[in-house]
Amino acid sequence: CDRRLGLVVSTSGSSAQPKGVLLLASGIAHNVEAINAYLPIARFSTTGIVLPLSYSYGLVGQALTTLAVGGTLVILSDVMYPAKLVEAMVEHGVDGLSSVPPSLRLIAKSAIAAARAPKLGYVASAGASQDGLTRDLVKQAFPDAIRFNQYGLTEASPRVTAVSDAEPAYAEGSAGRAIAGVDVFAVDEAGNRLGPGAHGEIAVRGPSVMLGYMDDPEATAKVLSDGTLRSGDAGYVDERGFVFVEGRKDGVVKCGGERVSVEEVAAYMRTAEGVRDAAVIAVPHDDLGNALWAFVEADESAIPALRALSREKLPPAKRPLKFVTLAELPRTSNGKVAIGELKKLAT
Repeated sequence: CDRRLGLVVSTSGSSAQPKGVLLLASGIAHNVEAINAYLPIARFSTTGIVLPLSYSYGLVGQALTTLAVGGTLVILSDVMYPAKLVEAMVEHGVDGLSSVPPSLRLIAKSAIAAARAPKLGYVASAGASQDGLTRDLVKQAFPDAIRFNQYGLTEASPRVTAVSDAEPAYAEGSAGRAIAGVDVFAVDEAGNRLGPGAHGEIAVRGPSVMLGYMDDPEATAKVLSDGTLRSGDAGYVDERGFVFVEGRKDGVVKCGGERVSVEEVAAYMRTAEGVRDAAVIAVPHDDLGNALWAFVEADESAIPALRALSREKLPPAKRPLKFVTLAELPRTSNGKVAIGELKKLAT
């Protein structure tokens, strides 16, 4: 056993089999310190946790950062019962909240409808793309809170970028600049570093990058070379140093010969009346190469509005071919949409 090892944590497995990630003790400590340098956890130190502590975002990004400043952890109920969760946040004086966008949308909607809403000092998002709907709901629900967007991956302990709503890039949808001690950049297919604005795959270097995957040297070699970790996420870094993540690299697909981000389309679907949440996947198609299927948390009565929205707002290549309504999107234990389950539904 490598004596530098501090933690073995599983990846989420939202689109593939989970892997054991070997994290350095020093890397975890560095990440905790870097997160506390920008998140005001020391000032708002009663942290509500709605994510599993088996998830690096919950354990390192919330629990360890709070304990490092002598704060209090409030382990909350399942986010599928958001009204009870909001009541518990008020009861226990929660003033700091971090979670993934789907959970934040549910919590924000319940807080808006509640007789009493928690008085949060900050709300931080990570784990998935934060769209305009999420930003607006959180602002409406918690108007006095500082809002943050963040980006990270389990293999980097996990946080690598952050931005607050005090910076224009937040409203632009950026995931932020690299946190202290970390280098974040885009690379091409060969792994060569790209310049500002060039689209490629997001890569990370720094002290919090993993040792590798447990008992899986082949998988390790695919993503880690000479200290550079390839994230599997498509995106770019602009001339200001702000990172823009465009979704999973395999989530940028060609439909009718055009490049399409499935997350961009899902963000439009979420704005339709009656839609609680949405996810979009690409399904092989004989004529188009790929066709988009939109899975929405809504009643079937929402489908005409979705079709109208697609015609009005999206070019032909980005319009879903199929709409499927569900009572709830399938999710992993950390709140992410279980893409593998959606692919099964599309067969």
